[in-house]
Amino acid sequence: MSSLTEPASESMQGHEISPAMRAALGQVFLNMPWRYMGRYIDLIVENGINIEIGFGADDLESSSAGAVCAAIGRMREKGTRITLHGPFWDLCSGSIDPEVRRVTVSRLDSLFDLVEKIRPEQVVCHTGFDPRHHRGHRREWIENSLSTWAPFVRRAEILGTPLVLENVWEEDPELHLELFEGIQSPCFGFCLDIGHQHSFSRTTLDEWLSATWPYLKEVHLHDNDGSFDTHSPVGSGTIDFDHLFYFLGEKKISPVLTMEPHTVEHMYETLAGLAAMASFNELVNSPTTGSVSKGGKHGDRGAEHCSNRC
Repeated sequence: MSSLTEPASESMQGHEISPAMRAALGQVFLNMPWRYMGRYIDLIVENGINIEIGFGADDLESSSAGAVCAAIGRMREKGTRITLHGPFWDLCSGSIDPEVRRVTVSRLDSLFDLVEKIRPEQVVCHTGFDPRHHRGHRREWIENSLSTWAPFVRRAEILGTPLVLENVWEEDPELHLELFEGIQSPCFGFCLDIGHQHSFSRTTLDEWLSATWPYLKEVHLHDNDGSFDTHSPVGSGTIDFDHLFYFLGEKKISPVLTMEPHTVEHMYETLAGLAAMASFNELVNSPTTGSVSKGGKHGDRGAEHCSNRC
């Protein structure tokens, strides 16, 4: 989900950022809603922060493609890498109501029109599945969802930009697996939101990782105590990040790692938490999993290797 919902300082000045924290910053992306880009673009450019830009429905309706491309062009000139997060509120890819599906497809069309202009390294979307409402007609829901995603996977393949589906309310990985098996494409994969898994799922982290790792292209990093999706700083809750990072290292995979803090202060605390984790440092410095900013499997997803990303 889109982050940094409470803007604070626009500068790193006045914040103590250690060399280890700055090194961690170079290994991850930061999720930020487009509506805050004007406030934070100087911070991004000055510090070489890789960004996952979140576009809501209002952003897609009110923002000109020229303004978005200009901002992204400025960031890319300084080496910033870009991924996108699509709109999700009230959208439902498998809705039983055809009108809801039409609205969902319309929003995704607008998103992919922007993707064609920007060419981000990856695009994150939600399924819209809520077991509290959709469990009773799950098969029909999945068939509808496959019909929704199929044309966008084709567009992703043409662009060389992976489309990845994030877990939110899903209680286990089975629904995502059915979608990935129903539309088999190297451009269609999984985004593990570890905070959502910890607070909403009825399935362990190990089960999610063991089931989805062949499709895993991104991980959203934030923490909580298991009772609610608080988007707390990494290391402040009860999520087993060591298990996550050691698992990725053992499988020799390097998904995009994206921080999702809800305040600037939490961004600094997350960087400190990551910098202090031996498991994180081993993963990002490993010659087999590589570095998000300087090569390895992360680097193969760079804009200069667009045809190799899917």
